Amino acid sequence: MIFGYVRVSSKDQNEERQIKALIDYCKALKSQNIYIDKQSGKDFNRSSYQELKKRLREGDTLIIKELDRLGRNKEMIKEELKYFKDNKIRIKILNIPTTLVELPENNEWVFEMINNILVEVLAAIAEEERNKIRIRQAEGIAIAKTKGKYKGRPQSQLPKDFEKLYKQWKDNGINATQFTKLLGLKSRTTLYKYIKRYETK
Repeated sequence: MIFGYVRVSSKDQNEERQIKALIDYCKALKSQNIYIDKQSGKDFNRSSYQELKKRLREGDTLIIKELDRLGRNKEMIKEELKYFKDNKIRIKILNIPTTLVELPENNEWVFEMINNILVEVLAAIAEEERNKIRIRQAEGIAIAKTKGKYKGRPQSQLPKDFEKLYKQWKDNGINATQFTKLLGLKSRTTLYKYIKRYETK
């Protein structure tokens, strides 16, 4: 089967441009097989994306418009691409032309090598853009502080399902590494910050 994935960063952004690009490329792609998320690409804890992964099977094809629509963190993108490869799911990225080429089986290793290089470069670019946003935000806060206008921001909410997973962790049902992965966090350092906040509230 053929599936499509579309992501925009917020609810007020329009996803139609991406949908059109996928359908223009593959007329066989059915609208009911296009999964859409309207949230940040900082991690893969997105409802539609997770539903899509449950439906994907060996031999299926997944089409996305651009690599950063899949996600914005280099290491996490690499993990997802490895998941697709290991499960023999073909992924086509419209802004990486070599992922779109059909080749005789004995030549596939050449294009896999090229794709790996491109994925590394584009994933690094996507992460760099995210880092630039953070720097601009930090600079804006610094300027606001010098003018006495920065009031800080409210403490962020705990990740989804944190309390349920916290109980499993306390009961030794899962370890810290599993706890971190299930929350979609990048490190156990972040996990322990959430645990400290939860336990001292």
